[in-house]
Amino acid sequence: MRRTSGFKIFKTLYYIMVTSLFAGVSFLAFRLVSHEPVDIASIIMTVKDREVPLKTEINIAAPERFFVYQMPFMRGFNKAMSRGDAVDRNVSTKGEAQEGMGDIEVVNRQEQDTLEGIEPILEADPEIPEDIKIIIEKIEDDLDPIELSGTDPQILIYHSHSREAYMQEPGREYVEVMSEPFRSDDLNSTVISVGSALAHSLQELGIPVLHDRTEHEQGNYNGSYVKSLETLKRRMAEYDSLKIFLDVHRNAYKKGTKTPDQEVVIVDGKRVAKMSIVIGTGKGQLGGFKEKPNWKENYKLAQKLTDKLNEICPGIAKPILVKNSRYNQHVSENAILLEVGSNMTTLTEAERTAEYIAKALKEITIND
Repeated sequence: MRRTSGFKIFKTLYYIMVTSLFAGVSFLAFRLVSHEPVDIASIIMTVKDREVPLKTEINIAAPERFFVYQMPFMRGFNKAMSRGDAVDRNVSTKGEAQEGMGDIEVVNRQEQDTLEGIEPILEADPEIPEDIKIIIEKIEDDLDPIELSGTDPQILIYHSHSREAYMQEPGREYVEVMSEPFRSDDLNSTVISVGSALAHSLQELGIPVLHDRTEHEQGNYNGSYVKSLETLKRRMAEYDSLKIFLDVHRNAYKKGTKTPDQEVVIVDGKRVAKMSIVIGTGKGQLGGFKEKPNWKENYKLAQKLTDKLNEICPGIAKPILVKNSRYNQHVSENAILLEVGSNMTTLTEAERTAEYIAKALKEITIND
């Protein structure tokens, strides 16, 4: 009798478990089909300002990318990044184009910058936490002008998110990557062109610069900072003359959050994209990084550049944003991330901004 009663209880629990599992799978499937993927990470860590598009491109050789894209909480199960080769096209100090290959090492994700698997889409300009504001208020403006000397490259320009593109414009249309708005595999239509414009302007001002055009996303947004760190290490080994490191991006806002007119300033009748600088503390979300940036020193450079930009072109530079990520800024005390324009501006407008960034860098550095 007891055995029969125990069997009934076990059977009931079994049916409850199967029903719950079926309901959960059905719910996830419904959300995916309805373009509303479930982001459990945002529930656990209260990550805001994120918009998740449905990813329809599936790599049969790496199906886990599809699930990580739609359900970011699964990324924790991926203990190592994939290995691959990155095409590297460089603009040297003489403006010569070169080509090379760079291997990507397998790394432990706790030691590297990894992302949510999707690009954060902002609903508003983020606020700096109060505890960080208190620290910033105590940072002294004692950064001496950075000395740039010699004919070897002094500034490295690179792009962790190399496929970031801008608002379509007549005469410069591009093909968007499927399911990824404002992204293109044509690197001449992306933020890399802004880097080229910045490199050209710096060279005209007599500052030797190296523009690295490596495609760091390679179909895997989640590993972009891992790959760009390898590029940084390789370039620093090749050129010990490098003193300033600029990771050039473009910002992204959710539709309806900003208007194109709010994202530009008018200079001599021309629309020039606004920009901002992002500094990472390396604090992270889950214990932080083993190697953290000296973010206060990086902040000093960011503040000098922001102030000089607004002096040259009032309103062009937004307030500096400080975040808990690292952005590979641990490699130097002169490493910053530039958000030049956004998905509310055009590539042409962002390229115009590059000219003012170059002028500002010229004025806050000492050049032989």
